[in-house]
Amino acid sequence: MILLLGGTSDSVEILKLLVDEAFPVIFSMATQTPMDLPVSRLITVRRGAMDEAEMENSIGSDKIDVLIDATHPYAAEVTRNARRVSLKTGVRYFRLTRKPVVTSSSGIIPAKDHADAALKALQLGGTILATIGIRNLGVYASMCNGSGSKLIVRALPTVDSLKVLKGLGIPVENTITGQGPFSYEDNVRAIRQFGVRTLITKDSGKRGGTEEKIRAAQDEGCNVIVVQRPSSDDVAGSFPEPQALVKAVKDYLMTMSSNREGVTSRTRL
Repeated sequence: MILLLGGTSDSVEILKLLVDEAFPVIFSMATQTPMDLPVSRLITVRRGAMDEAEMENSIGSDKIDVLIDATHPYAAEVTRNARRVSLKTGVRYFRLTRKPVVTSSSGIIPAKDHADAALKALQLGGTILATIGIRNLGVYASMCNGSGSKLIVRALPTVDSLKVLKGLGIPVENTITGQGPFSYEDNVRAIRQFGVRTLITKDSGKRGGTEEKIRAAQDEGCNVIVVQRPSSDDVAGSFPEPQALVKAVKDYLMTMSSNREGVTSRTRL
């Protein structure tokens, strides 16, 4: 059995590839947003974020052979938990990475974290467009309050997202709702509509629409602040593409199966 931590478009692609190989999978995703999942008796879907204890329990009770981490590059806590669980239980860990698209020559302003990004945006002045999800919006809302800078937020059109925005005091008229990734034209339209001076984003890779956001902002004369990724994915068991990861998982499981058969044969003798 495979435990796949997902919720991204990449994780759905991995899920489909695993099912094509006839592997049973528990697909765990924190998001409640509907996703286009394959229909198969091999798939068990679990919604809601798993903490470290829940991952460890699942590995024991569900007889997990492989743990695949295909969560967002900025889901640092989940990744830390998955790596710790792998070390504690001995279950093989595989990580899907997304190749960064931001380079030192991209003409952007790097920020070490969200507090740093908010501070730099305020120093630049003007309207700020935050395209970083809702989890870390508190620091932006707090710093922008009474500063003279207007905060525009793009978020998923879910009940939970809207509840968070309301709790932070972000008015509906300063909210853009939609399911990404967004096109170049979508980003240009938002920038022009609100007169954005600075766009804040994360380097979520090509699939996350990062290139389209940066290009639109720069073409419209906006400052671009990119919050740096929380940690390096350059560890053993990391793969940049779903196909390469699934191939490695398949090879590993085949080797495991062969070794088990060998042990069983020797035991019978």
